[in-house]
Amino acid sequence: MKQVVYVFCTVPFLIGVVSCSNAQSEAAKKQAELIKETIKNNSPGTIATSTKGYYMAAKIDGKDWSASHMMPDENTNSGYIRLFGERGPDNISFQLWKRGLAVGKKIEFSENHAADLNLKDNPAFFGGRTGFVEITKMDEQWLEGTFQFTATSSSTDKKVQVTNGRFRVALVPSVK
Repeated sequence: MKQVVYVFCTVPFLIGVVSCSNAQSEAAKKQAELIKETIKNNSPGTIATSTKGYYMAAKIDGKDWSASHMMPDENTNSGYIRLFGERGPDNISFQLWKRGLAVGKKIEFSENHAADLNLKDNPAFFGGRTGFVEITKMDEQWLEGTFQFTATSSSTDKKVQVTNGRFRVALVPSVK
């Protein structure tokens, strides 16, 4: 009889422990995701995008895309400014020659100056050799512009349209 009473008293306790364990497990998963995002936001080499800082956004085949992080260009000795925006495994990148940058300047993409596009849904590497970047604003701190390109891959026949692109990046001290 004592064993039966013991089982009846212990089972509710164990059920409570298991359900608490499951609740803690869900909370732990949420906490782990929050920690991952915090680490990503504060990782050396990338900067979280914001409305007042770095940003990059575009439409990729008509769907809105925006970078969650950008790679700052801290190489003051380079003749180029590298723009690299990413959201998860998807990213857009291109370079701009520093010399001659000015508001209104339009830079055409070509075989020798292409944008790069990587998409999770399509493992091919895409190069945007047609299209352009236009500088819309430039001051002591920031460079802003718009871009569009058609990206193709040598390994597939697929074409990807990148339109309504816009960006803002910090200017490194050597660009003025």
